[in-house]
Amino acid sequence: MRSTTQTITINMKNRLEWWPQWFEKKQKYARTTEKQMDQDRFNAICAGTGLPAIHQKSTFKFENVADGANRFLGNSPSGEKPFARIYTRLGNPNTEYLEKVLFQLDCQHIIDEALAADEREPTIGSLVFASGMAAISSTIMGFIRPGDALVVGNVYGCTDSFMRYLQNRFGIEIHFTDATNTENIQQLFAQHDNIVAVLLESPDNPTLRLADIEAISKITEANEALLIVDNTFCSPYLQQPFRLGTDIVIQSLTKYVNGHSASIAGVAIGPFEFFNHDLFLVYKDFGATPSPFDSWLNSLCLQDLGIRMEAQTKNAIHLAQFLEAHPKVKRVWYPFLESHPDYEVARKQMRNGGGMISFELKGGYDAGVALMNYFARPDTPMELAVSLGSLISYIEHPASMTHSVVPEADRCERGITDSLVRLSVGTEGVSILQKALDEGLNLG
Repeated sequence: MRSTTQTITINMKNRLEWWPQWFEKKQKYARTTEKQMDQDRFNAICAGTGLPAIHQKSTFKFENVADGANRFLGNSPSGEKPFARIYTRLGNPNTEYLEKVLFQLDCQHIIDEALAADEREPTIGSLVFASGMAAISSTIMGFIRPGDALVVGNVYGCTDSFMRYLQNRFGIEIHFTDATNTENIQQLFAQHDNIVAVLLESPDNPTLRLADIEAISKITEANEALLIVDNTFCSPYLQQPFRLGTDIVIQSLTKYVNGHSASIAGVAIGPFEFFNHDLFLVYKDFGATPSPFDSWLNSLCLQDLGIRMEAQTKNAIHLAQFLEAHPKVKRVWYPFLESHPDYEVARKQMRNGGGMISFELKGGYDAGVALMNYFARPDTPMELAVSLGSLISYIEHPASMTHSVVPEADRCERGITDSLVRLSVGTEGVSILQKALDEGLNLG
């Protein structure tokens, strides 16, 4: 069901030339009261029907000079993606296929609505990058200019580090804020007239707090600023941010899409005019493109994304409830626990609670070290490792690992204490995981 179109007057405050066109299409096709794609249709798109052979090559030959010239102009025959068959830094058939499927998973409802309206111009663009950080940094570099400001929620350590790099090296104003409090976003826009984008994670990494994406999108739209959501913890299976009013969606494909810790990649999806021009220039000139094999491997792994995430979620909610009742655990953060401070937001935005859990131990840092060192042993069913989204369960210490680059005072303010442990739940038997967790917890 379509949502009621929000009426906002565009006054061209935003210097992004493509904003008015995108805003109109966004209101027509992207927002919807249906927050998730039908599960069966999602799984069908994942499975696909046309996984291409591996095009492990750097260069593609042209039929003749005219063919080469046309391809460099962005013209391509037979519906191929422009530039996908020139030189792999510009694109590759394997990457093209992965971009198409990821585009459908997040935006099939936009495709359906646009086709029903006989829309002739593309609405959304999709680019796969060599990593999630390449997707984030390239996307920002595609529109940022001197004098601009960004609002940044609680984000992954390297994203935080990149924001500080922009601030220290290029004078971009970065306003770090708690995006779980929507009023903070509103106040920053009232105080600063140079904010061009809000970047957030929901749930965030690693405290699993949630921002109300739909509410924030209405603030960014009223101020003609972009809303960028890093959807890595959810993947499009759990949360489809375009339906909530997001302008650009980013994921680290390394995590749930790959699901086997076998490849590094990232994706950005957003307004076609921006992606086709400004962002593509950054993409090809920075060289942030993946290898053909990585794109093929991620396309293969994508085929059972929904099935894997259902199994991981089933394990995670069981373990979250177990941890919440455990005498050695001080507090648990899991979006679909009623004790979670953002439980209602999670229920509104997400299909289910996902596979990530964070928790604090009553024994503090030492108890956490004992627990994590227990899982570093080869005879336990979990690994001490910093990634997430894999079939293998991973446990890590954010303060000294993934978020160690965040200044200590900022870490503590965000709830990333020395006693916080992050757990990515895999698909091992839940009774095995629970038994091992209980044994490890009782060491502290």
